[in-house]
Amino acid sequence: MKIYFVASPRAIGDEGSFLRQMYDYLKKSNSMTSDLLVRLDEDNVKEFYGASHKEVVEHYKRTMLAIKKADMVIVEVSLHSMSMGFIVNKALELNKPVIALYKKGFEPYFFSGIENEKLRILEYTDKVWQETLDQAVNFGKGSGDVRFNFFVSPKILAYLDWVAKTKKLPRAVFLRELIEKEMRKDKEFRE
Repeated sequence: MKIYFVASPRAIGDEGSFLRQMYDYLKKSNSMTSDLLVRLDEDNVKEFYGASHKEVVEHYKRTMLAIKKADMVIVEVSLHSMSMGFIVNKALELNKPVIALYKKGFEPYFFSGIENEKLRILEYTDKVWQETLDQAVNFGKGSGDVRFNFFVSPKILAYLDWVAKTKKLPRAVFLRELIEKEMRKDKEFRE
């Protein structure tokens, strides 16, 4: 599973080593679409926030690409951050499963008001954070694919049946591959 895991860079000062532990734990059995949390430390967070406009634009583009590449998004939201809210919103717009993690005692008030079946808000403690991450990944695995039904003409159905018979390829797989091919070609979608 491809995971985009992030927290506010402002949390690096107090929680940097703990966030890196979480990142490393997730990376053991998943691929990560961004390594921002392991690249930042207390020394370079000030540089991060003092970046030029061009660097900020590049960071934004990398973040959007990392979200699009991910199968699920996990954000640590114990520290209030507009950026984390924006990331959660973008991920939900892209129909990604999203986990908002928070340390006990730091429940994200505003996130708690979002009613979306793709969003889970999970509390963790220093003792059960690994179990909470496992629960998060299991949620992501269970909410990835969505069943999609639609009507087709008899002519299209005959073609899909022919493809299934001659190419030994299920109709759903054929249609999914066609859509994925178009997605790769569509520059506007990839940006």
